[in-house]
Amino acid sequence: MRVNRRDFLVLSIGAAAAGVPEFVSSQGLGRLPDIGSTRGLEILPLVDWRTDGPQLRGEAGVSYLVRTDGHTVLFDVGGNSKGEDPSPLIANMKLLGVDLRTVDTIVISHAHGDHVGGQHFAMRQRFALGGEPPDALRGKRVVVPVPLDHDGVEPIVAREPLHLAPGVTTTGILPGRLHVGPVDEMALALRVAGKGIVLIVGCGHQGLPMLLERTAQQFEEPLFGLIGGLHFPVPRGRVTSGGVDLQRWATYGFGAGPSLEDVQREIDRLRSRGVQWVSLSPHDSSDEVIELFRRSFGMAYHDLSVGKRQVIAALVP
Repeated sequence: MRVNRRDFLVLSIGAAAAGVPEFVSSQGLGRLPDIGSTRGLEILPLVDWRTDGPQLRGEAGVSYLVRTDGHTVLFDVGGNSKGEDPSPLIANMKLLGVDLRTVDTIVISHAHGDHVGGQHFAMRQRFALGGEPPDALRGKRVVVPVPLDHDGVEPIVAREPLHLAPGVTTTGILPGRLHVGPVDEMALALRVAGKGIVLIVGCGHQGLPMLLERTAQQFEEPLFGLIGGLHFPVPRGRVTSGGVDLQRWATYGFGAGPSLEDVQREIDRLRSRGVQWVSLSPHDSSDEVIELFRRSFGMAYHDLSVGKRQVIAALVP
């Protein structure tokens, strides 16, 4: 995928340019109050790089539909880098039979363009699904890590963990830093009965060590699963312009950056936690890294693609 370099920089640092608040430390956040649990958990990718069928649209963005007992969360809203109407998100929802009216909560992981519906929205501190009616989100709960606007709703800015439903909470903001600037990102954490904690991650700009540290601080249960992005454009990313590997440059600059051996050490760190379900987003990690994960986790690894439902635990009718 080729994009204009300026557009990519807007996508990458739009939130920082718009005045994202300063970092908060990952220290000092202890065990969360009891958030309950969910018996069922299903994740349906609606936007990502790969698709499970030619009719679905893929892009370097993220949106996942997360279903638990009686609740449905839309996690991020894609990137719509071509400014299509309807966007890949809305088009894929229609093809997959997903009705926006069934969504009760929208969570934005961080304010980069590939997660808020476009780089121009990130620059304006807004988000959009891309073709939704003006009042489509009226009455829905929207949770954001930094101030973001959308007509008809008043998002909740949740820098600290926010309990959303039985077994569902945000992690609170975990700070990350790219070559092009800082970013505040939160993940979704779910307690699945009889299994443990499942993390849904947008880009993983926080870094795997901080994600694991925060999970251990907040929960007694083990980390059962991790689904989403960990941002490993190693040895190369997927977005280029003028011969520049933009995903890698925006993250590491023109320095060497990590090697595949470094990534393997991060994988070993994750394996040491006994994780039993791993699904890595290809929107910000290379094929080489995905293959490392696949070999390292074996049957515990699950390919992530738009339209391919991941059933951690079957939902109870």
